[in-house]
Amino acid sequence: MITGITKVAHITTKQDMSRWTRAHADAPGITWSVFPGPGGTMIIVEHAEDRCSLNRAKASAETAA
Repeated sequence: MITGITKVAHITTKQDMSRWTRAHADAPGITWSVFPGPGGTMIIVEHAEDRCSLNRAKASAETAA
C-alpha cells in the first residue's frame, strides 16, 4: 500500500509521459510510481513516502521479530 498520495496522473501517450517527466524533472524529492492503466495507458502516482524505504523498514521489522 502506498501512503501519502499527493497526485495521480493518467498518461495515454508517450508524448504525455515526456511532458509529465519534463514538468517534474526539477521537483525536489519527488517520489512516484507507474502502474498499468486500461488500454495500454499508464497511471502515475506521486506520493510522499519512498516505496523502497517503506519496503526496507517493513523487512527490517519482520527480521527483528
